[in-house]
Amino acid sequence: MDSVNFIIICVSFSLLSSLAVIIISIPQRRLKRFFEQINFQGEGDEKIPRCIGREQVSKYLVKMRFKSTIPTDRWEKIRGDLELFYNKKICKMEQSRKDIRIMDIYFIEATLPPYIEWQDEFMEDRARFAIGEGYNGKVVWDASNLPHGLIGGATGSGKTGLLRCIIHQAIKKRWNVSVLDFKGGGDFTDVEQEAEKYRDLEDGYGPFIISDPEENRQLLLALTIEVKGRLAAFKEADVSNIEEYNARGREQFVPWLLVVDEAAELLDVKPKDKAEKELYTEIDHYLRTLARLSRAAGVHILMGFIRPSADVLDGQIKNNLLWRVCGYFSDPAASRIVLDNDRATELPPEIKGRFIVRDEEVQAYYMPIQKSAPEE
Repeated sequence: MDSVNFIIICVSFSLLSSLAVIIISIPQRRLKRFFEQINFQGEGDEKIPRCIGREQVSKYLVKMRFKSTIPTDRWEKIRGDLELFYNKKICKMEQSRKDIRIMDIYFIEATLPPYIEWQDEFMEDRARFAIGEGYNGKVVWDASNLPHGLIGGATGSGKTGLLRCIIHQAIKKRWNVSVLDFKGGGDFTDVEQEAEKYRDLEDGYGPFIISDPEENRQLLLALTIEVKGRLAAFKEADVSNIEEYNARGREQFVPWLLVVDEAAELLDVKPKDKAEKELYTEIDHYLRTLARLSRAAGVHILMGFIRPSADVLDGQIKNNLLWRVCGYFSDPAASRIVLDNDRATELPPEIKGRFIVRDEEVQAYYMPIQKSAPEE
């Protein structure tokens, strides 16, 4: 390489470097003016926040990282100002766990789609169920960590569709599935037909869909006995849960998904006579016992509610339903019962399948209803 070319390359590199500094410094100057205008300053040498990085978190979300000595509560107060400055909605703001001077702000670059059709390639292994997509990416229910769940939402929110999607996955995993549905079970007919292919795993526990109160009682009693038997087997084998027990290569216990759709129809019954009162008292007792004891045994409960209330969803049973999902509610009280906050009232009511899942907005997967082939 001759000296002339070398000089040209050096000059070009210097110009590019200078240009990069200009490109980076212009936003910093704009940011500084913005923070000064809203009087947002901290203490010490670096009073004005400084942007120190940008990261594409997902196809929906970008993370902007700021360094400052300003506490988190003050950042929350300027959320609206930041959204206007960047012309983007903020998904969340959080302080770095490694350095309290770092504030990560997540901006929404693209909104969630209103419809995502289920594909079996979304399936997760073991006791993990694919739920949908959030701004951070794929959302999963890990039933081994949060064994029981509560799904709430007004009529038309997509609650039953989400239950069907989870049931479909449980069937594909060769789990046992029981659905308690006092509407007659019409919403789950196609997954019932799919489940019939695998009903030889364990028998003696009644039909896939149960609408009769007495059959309901019998199933819950049988499951309670099953859970206690499994726990006794775990103790004898010196293991703590179904995964450890099955890993020993002995008798294999099959995980179980118990879905209670419109749970208020079961829990908020006003018995007409003594016999009916005794029946529903037993049902309530067995359901609470299962919620309390069945975590390690591999029996998982999902309850769906259209109109949750403190009378129906009391503290004892709610505290065992730790995985919370909530669709749109116009009533803040209903949102607070499910989520302990008002977030569900902020969801777009016109989009079916939009939920708050563990404080994250999520578009649930939708599995189209499979129609039976006509008989010839």
